[in-house]
Amino acid sequence: MKTNPFTSSTFETIWSKHFNKGQQPIAFEFIKGVKFFKKSALGVYENIGENLTKGIDYELDYTKKDYKGKTFLIYDVPTYFNVAEFKPPSNSSLHLKKVFQYQGFLMDISSFKDQDDYINAQFSSKNRREFRSNQRRLETCFNIRYDFIHDAISRTEFDTLFQQFHELLSKRFADKQTNYHHLSPDKWNYYKELVFQMLPEQKASLLVIYNEDTPIGITLNFHSETVLFETITVFDSDYYKFSIGKTSIIKLLEWCFEHGYRISDFSKGDFDYKHKWGNLAYDFDYHILYDSKSLLSTLRANYVARFFKIKLYLRTKKVNELYRKFRFIVRGENKNFSDKAHEDFTFEKLESFSADENYTLIDFKSKTYTFLLQFIYTFLFANPEPVDQIKVYKHQEEESFVIQGSKKAQKIKFN
Repeated sequence: MKTNPFTSSTFETIWSKHFNKGQQPIAFEFIKGVKFFKKSALGVYENIGENLTKGIDYELDYTKKDYKGKTFLIYDVPTYFNVAEFKPPSNSSLHLKKVFQYQGFLMDISSFKDQDDYINAQFSSKNRREFRSNQRRLETCFNIRYDFIHDAISRTEFDTLFQQFHELLSKRFADKQTNYHHLSPDKWNYYKELVFQMLPEQKASLLVIYNEDTPIGITLNFHSETVLFETITVFDSDYYKFSIGKTSIIKLLEWCFEHGYRISDFSKGDFDYKHKWGNLAYDFDYHILYDSKSLLSTLRANYVARFFKIKLYLRTKKVNELYRKFRFIVRGENKNFSDKAHEDFTFEKLESFSADENYTLIDFKSKTYTFLLQFIYTFLFANPEPVDQIKVYKHQEEESFVIQGSKKAQKIKFN
């Protein structure tokens, strides 16, 4: 890979600033394409970026010996990067351990003519009709626009957008009742600086789906010359019926075909949508390089390999998911998004509705009634029409509301 964004000077500088006290990355003659920092607790040299990259590649020069007595850990080496087979000369003491950690998924579009050609190969006609219907309903009900930001934008515009990105992610993971490590202040500040600087370099992009001027879906990507790495994606859960995630994948595919990309990479994480949309699964391995003639280097390599094998085992037992839920509870991350009062409700379809003195017309777009949006948008999905034609009435004596469209109506009562 000629222009790996995760080994660029911008990436190395910003990551080092946030996670390595601004120290200069360390380069070694025996390995090209990746730089390191020294993990003081273990004495192991780890790649700049650690596990915050989406893929590292490198080349070895077996004639150089500056690995002597040292141990190196390289996170996240995807098998499809085709790193050269490890073949040191017989007199070399450089050894390699590979430890599998994650499965990754991608869309290899190099043999397809356009996004429709790819989608036709992946999905049935029924699925394709569903995709078109969902997007058509979304665009019928709301004033939707799509913005693919792949160049410099103003600081003010970027800060506003990234704050909205943070709010959408916080809301989404509060709904899921789980901690999301990228939202920690140290990582979020790192991403904020990194993306702002990488946008004008065209090594990062943001796909934004707007309803009016409000983002309802955002996907952060990084770029090599022919690979788009989908890194963080989120959608407003109030719009879940419209399957915005599928629409965003289609929009990313369109962009990739228009710009000559051959791969759209979903990266690590085993999710159902990746199996459905991806046409290639691959492995993320951790590479441990060490000097086999050094007892200390060998012991370190064995310890690191054992450590990550245990982590993998714990993930297979879902311990990581329990840990994230525990952290979510302990840290009180749902305090701004919790809405227990509106979890118990009943629906009633109304053949006709005419507001009387018991009902008051409300402004459902005000912050007071944000809890109603998911119900209103679900009603709209079933009965597509512009959202501006919808009226919502509140009962004066009970916690119930009526959503009224031009043809149909529905009552919601909270118990």
